[in-house]
Amino acid sequence: RRAGLDISEYLRLKQLPRHVSAETTLFGRRLKLVDGNTFLSGFREIFINEIYRFQSTNDRSLIIDCGANIGLSVAYFKRVAPESKIVAFEADPNIFSVLKFNVHSLGLQDVELHEKAVWTKDGEIDFIVEGAYSGRIPKMGDNHAIKVKSTRLKDALSASVEFLKIDIEGAEYAVLEDCKEQLSAVRNIFIEYHSHVSEEQKLHRLLEMLNAAEFRYHIHEAHTSPNPFMKRDLMLGMDLQLNIFGYR
Repeated sequence: RRAGLDISEYLRLKQLPRHVSAETTLFGRRLKLVDGNTFLSGFREIFINEIYRFQSTNDRSLIIDCGANIGLSVAYFKRVAPESKIVAFEADPNIFSVLKFNVHSLGLQDVELHEKAVWTKDGEIDFIVEGAYSGRIPKMGDNHAIKVKSTRLKDALSASVEFLKIDIEGAEYAVLEDCKEQLSAVRNIFIEYHSHVSEEQKLHRLLEMLNAAEFRYHIHEAHTSPNPFMKRDLMLGMDLQLNIFGYR
């Protein structure tokens, strides 16, 4: 309840089947969901464990949210830094419509929403709709892509950024490589690193970029295998996911 959700409602949502639209109440406001499991997972991470918690140094700080999903991260950022300006990106058309509804329903002000995939250039790009939290730019073996608009993150980093969140399901390395010279403008960065079995692992290069931009970093497990020598458990084709926190 302290985090905005009653325990009885939490248990109700836990019983919902996957990929079924629903509604709940968060902090007394109506909230739309696209998937109960995704919502509860995000709620635990964001409002219970507070993985995005940071100390704002500027009342009018800029926060950029790449992969905003249904808006839980946006809602949390507004609780931590109420006067901040938030620029949020979400590529999945259905999830974007829910994000837009939730931002309005929660009464969040000074939030700029973009129905676009964060990428290395403006234009259009193929996108796989997963229906919950794992829509992505296609990997080897992915089928049935749709076309979505894309935007170059580098162009959004011309001003000082208090917090940059990048959770874009495997596109993070290419995007960061494209804008690595602008990372000096970012004070705090959160990256969800995704290791897809069909691709070379680039964790070491990503950490080198953070080091070159003079970040210190901290790493949490997101999805790992308990006995990787014996069996590497896959989640949507990924054998490893890590939460990486960069700070100054």
